[in-house]
Amino acid sequence: MRKYTFRKLINDIHLWLGIISGMVLFVVCLTGTILAFDTELVLLIDKQDHFSEKTNKKLPYQEIITSLEANNHVIKDFIFFKEDTQNLQFTLLTKKESNSGKPARGKSVQINPFTGQEIKATGKTKAFLHKVEEVHRFLLLDTTIGRPIVGVCTIIFIILCLSGLILWMPRKIKQFKKWKSWKQGFNLKTKANWKRINYDIHNTFGFYALFPMLLMGLTGLLWSFQWYYDGLETVLGDKIGKSRFDTTIPVDTVHNDKPAINYMALLKNTDSILPYQNAVTRVTLPLKNNQSIMIRKKSNLFLAYDAADKLQFNPYTNELVSKSLFKDESFGSKIASIIRGIHVGSFLGFTSKLIYFICCLIATSLPITGTIIWINKLKKQAKLN
Repeated sequence: MRKYTFRKLINDIHLWLGIISGMVLFVVCLTGTILAFDTELVLLIDKQDHFSEKTNKKLPYQEIITSLEANNHVIKDFIFFKEDTQNLQFTLLTKKESNSGKPARGKSVQINPFTGQEIKATGKTKAFLHKVEEVHRFLLLDTTIGRPIVGVCTIIFIILCLSGLILWMPRKIKQFKKWKSWKQGFNLKTKANWKRINYDIHNTFGFYALFPMLLMGLTGLLWSFQWYYDGLETVLGDKIGKSRFDTTIPVDTVHNDKPAINYMALLKNTDSILPYQNAVTRVTLPLKNNQSIMIRKKSNLFLAYDAADKLQFNPYTNELVSKSLFKDESFGSKIASIIRGIHVGSFLGFTSKLIYFICCLIATSLPITGTIIWINKLKKQAKLN
């Protein structure tokens, strides 16, 4: 009778946890692969929803805002992009929403920057991707059921990554010093039979994708378990996905009248503090007389972090109230700022997105190649018996 070794234990854990969670992990990883380039897919397929034909000069922001507010709307914020022909994106609130004192999502509209006209977006791709995201996060089930299922399978995924790493290593400790023992874990034997190729795809590709897969799993738990979310905030020492600004301005500068904001001067001031041009800029407007204007500017340069530098201005004087630069934040605050980017792969721009896309494809294949390995072993055992 063969001795039941530690490696055999790890192999059994890897096998049975993989079988239990395989179907769910396949669906979660497949949808994650689709969502890796969600922004790019929307811009590519629904291009007419986001880009306008360039004509004459852009209208002043104040003129567009005045026109939108004339229709009984309040502007929560607006976003403008690096491309001259990309539409402006406004978030509109009703008077009731703006006066409620509670956070409101509002309605997002696309505005042609040259004509000020609203672009009636079809939103078909965005609607499809939203449905894909619901499958990814809770399998289209009730969230009280779907989220825990995805969460538990994500924990299993992390265990599978770690147990897979142990199984990838040489079998015996004395082999650790020999390069030959490690070499086979890095190579794909394309000239071998299909069973060996399938094994190498599972073993070797799984190793190469290991670190991004662990990052996906460890951050993905945030959307499944509140205790994990709260615990990570404690560890990082900062809030995740929440504004860390006090938006109030000095009392002695507050007027009873609504501020007449000089947007051109404000944005010129912003550019003098944050001079990078290849950027996405979001302007959040004050809903109350004692609130500041928040401007977030996010660079879109190669390998730029998916995080915004933040400025606050007094809307009555255009004076800078406070400044928060990503590079000056603590390590924990930086991680808290880009935690979603770490999960979806956008934290270093297009480069990290591409790496995540490839690794997510590999992760999608692992339940399939792993199942084939298991079936081949069962067939082999049946022949021996």
